[in-house]
Amino acid sequence: MLFPGAARVSTVVELGTVGSTFDAVDDRAEHLTAWATLDQRAGRGRLGREWVSPAGKCLAATVLVRTKRLSEDAIGWLPLAAGLALADALDPLVADRARLKWPNDVLVDGRKVAGILCERRSTGVAVGFGVNLTLTEAELPTDASTSLTIEGADATAPVLADCVLAHVIRSLDDLLPALGTEPLRAAVAASLDTIGRDVRVLLPAGELRGRAVGLGSHGELQVDDGSGIVDVRAGDVVHVR
Repeated sequence: MLFPGAARVSTVVELGTVGSTFDAVDDRAEHLTAWATLDQRAGRGRLGREWVSPAGKCLAATVLVRTKRLSEDAIGWLPLAAGLALADALDPLVADRARLKWPNDVLVDGRKVAGILCERRSTGVAVGFGVNLTLTEAELPTDASTSLTIEGADATAPVLADCVLAHVIRSLDDLLPALGTEPLRAAVAASLDTIGRDVRVLLPAGELRGRAVGLGSHGELQVDDGSGIVDVRAGDVVHVR
């Protein structure tokens, strides 16, 4: 069994080689069922991007969150809550340096180590995430990415994957009652590396430039463009160095 620790927390469907873990999700499965692999060949991220990774060196997983008892406002917080759960899972493995990049990445010292994507399903939300576990510098997809091994995690890919998956499932379960509340908003804001940075936000209608100054009550990124605060509810954010 590849995920023994995670299997003690929830039901885990271990996948071999798979296109995307999203495609394996059964909407009828129980709450917090996870589908996970170390060999995803056609992962997908936001805005139709691909998540490509060498076999055996990256974790790809999707957790089904049943949302029957959640309000729409609460459901809207799931991507940020998932990011917080993933950052919390990675933080002890990288000497407390994991931070969030709004809305869906986890960074270590400014370099991307993991990403999150959520999809609505008939019974809830499929929370998908990918983590670079043991990639070497030569195997990284971009100069702006990193891996747990590069950042000092001293374990094999299966051990790291099981640890991360178990932690994320437990954290998601713990965070669900707090969705949409001020304590969760404050916790996400405190973990955001984006706040306080100059950013470029790529929007359907164009580009917004300014400084990210806060997180709104619905999870929107608040950007001061020099003439006022703009609430960004969806967009591709670039940290300006």
